[in-house]
Amino acid sequence: MPPKRKAAVVFVHGLARKPAPDKLKELWLEALGRNNPRPDTFVGPNDGLNLNAKGVPQAFTYYADVFYGTDYDTDIASYYEANEEKELENEGLTAIEPGLQGARPVTPRELAFVTRFEAKLTAAAALKPLTAGAAEAVTEQSDLEIASWLPDPVKQAIIKKAAMEAFYFLFDKEFVRADGGRFSVRRELRSRLLKDLASARELAEKTVIVSHSMGTMVAYDVLRNCAQCPPVHTLITVGSPLGIEEVQDELISPDADHVDFPAAKLERWINVYDPLDPVCGADPRLANDYHASGGKAVVDLKESNWGKWRHSISHYLAGTGFRKALATAIGT
Repeated sequence: MPPKRKAAVVFVHGLARKPAPDKLKELWLEALGRNNPRPDTFVGPNDGLNLNAKGVPQAFTYYADVFYGTDYDTDIASYYEANEEKELENEGLTAIEPGLQGARPVTPRELAFVTRFEAKLTAAAALKPLTAGAAEAVTEQSDLEIASWLPDPVKQAIIKKAAMEAFYFLFDKEFVRADGGRFSVRRELRSRLLKDLASARELAEKTVIVSHSMGTMVAYDVLRNCAQCPPVHTLITVGSPLGIEEVQDELISPDADHVDFPAAKLERWINVYDPLDPVCGADPRLANDYHASGGKAVVDLKESNWGKWRHSISHYLAGTGFRKALATAIGT
């Protein structure tokens, strides 16, 4: 058996319909590996991270098929920063797919969750600060162009999809796809990430998770609430909705009164956010919500990227702060 590598990386994608798993992984690795991708935004040097060249094994926890089936996105121009309109269109964020099952709350708690979650994303997309953490999003007059650029139907598509995915995951509801496929969402997504973490554990001495958007909920839940989760060295969350109180309420462990650092399984947690990212903009910082535990605490890293659609993973993967955090985590 070959010796273990120093580190392995497990990626967890985010919101909406995606390209096929292998293609999406290829696109993420390419975005991460570009040298000096946006010199107008990130001060150099900003060398890319080529994980394959560095001998770092990777896994990619893919779950978009649970909601959207295997009719994969084949137009990948958004990952090459064609323009903001294309980014939204190609990431499946401009409209609701025909036959897509929306959130169907039954209990008062479920209804309150969907209502409040959508309200907070609506306010964030309009750049109306709800908290001290979000107030920084409107400190510059030029920032206001984002609110006017996103048409209301596009905002609603983004909000409805985010609320739908969060609802079915957090309440472990059965989701029925348009083609008849059925999944108990929380159990299914947990099992996929746990399988990838177990594989990474076999290949490397330490594991690093890089999770984006709605995928950060899956990563935190597995680390805090799944006893079979193997040890993870570093969690990097980007564009995360984990700051939203209603999300936190559904992630509290039975042995706790509040969300906290999952210290039993995790050594380090870096939360990278752009305050103009509407998915995390309602409350982008996490250190003040996820209580320190065992001497460990979340480190929030503000890193503004570019353009009018700040939630794009290709933007986050280009950041100097993000790349430094990942390079440190994998030991390069």
